[in-house]
Amino acid sequence: MRMGSNHAPGSKHRCVFQASVCTVELPPEEVLVPSDNFTITFHRHVSGKEQVSLVDPQYLPRRHVKLDPPSDLLSNMSSDHCVLTWSISPALEPLASLLSYELAFKRQEETWERARHKDHIVGVTWLKLEATELGPGSTYEARLRVQMDTPEDVVAEEERYEGPWSDWSQPTRFHSPQRQGLLVPALGQRDSTLAFVSIFLVLTSLTYLLFKLSPRMKTALYQDVPSPGPFFQSLYSVHNGDFQQPLEVNGQFNVPAQGAVCT
Repeated sequence: MRMGSNHAPGSKHRCVFQASVCTVELPPEEVLVPSDNFTITFHRHVSGKEQVSLVDPQYLPRRHVKLDPPSDLLSNMSSDHCVLTWSISPALEPLASLLSYELAFKRQEETWERARHKDHIVGVTWLKLEATELGPGSTYEARLRVQMDTPEDVVAEEERYEGPWSDWSQPTRFHSPQRQGLLVPALGQRDSTLAFVSIFLVLTSLTYLLFKLSPRMKTALYQDVPSPGPFFQSLYSVHNGDFQQPLEVNGQFNVPAQGAVCT
């Protein structure tokens, strides 16, 4: 495969496929700039004859920038948070504000497929994870990757770098703190608790209103309560159950003593 620069027609580069991979390394003096474009042709020999086919008449390297992964990923854990820091290549420092990172972190015993992610980390080389985002007393692993992320409103389209994510960096490990006292419930748990309390209060209020406003409800609740009439026949026959009236027994009036209890 050959690459010919359209800006410098005399600049041509050749690479040979090895295990379906062809890598072109440019010399230091030919640093790529956003305006560079190439014509790519594919050469092969069939029955001793060379066949040439056009692969891409205008290959734009700025659209296919795959960076090296971040290096020196370190962690500094305190009782409240974990600060992660990393480094980038000195060659990328002029473009530091245009780099976007993605962080993945998980418990050590979990697979990376179950990792949690934080993205849109732009223009910085550090990140803070709050202790509330981590399970207490666990060992965590974190790794990072990077890509070019030039906002459309910053530079013109012909000067903007683009490309896929880099490979993941080497992971770093850190221990989350043992949190003391009561743990603050997660947002979903607080919402569930509030919903349960609200439903309980509504049901209690409806039951109270039904009891106060419905005679049938009172009758249903009181139907098994025995009447005191059979036990106080004289009182009921003379005074209709009024305990405040004196009761005449054998020609004498008996007045219940204050505080007396009839059993």
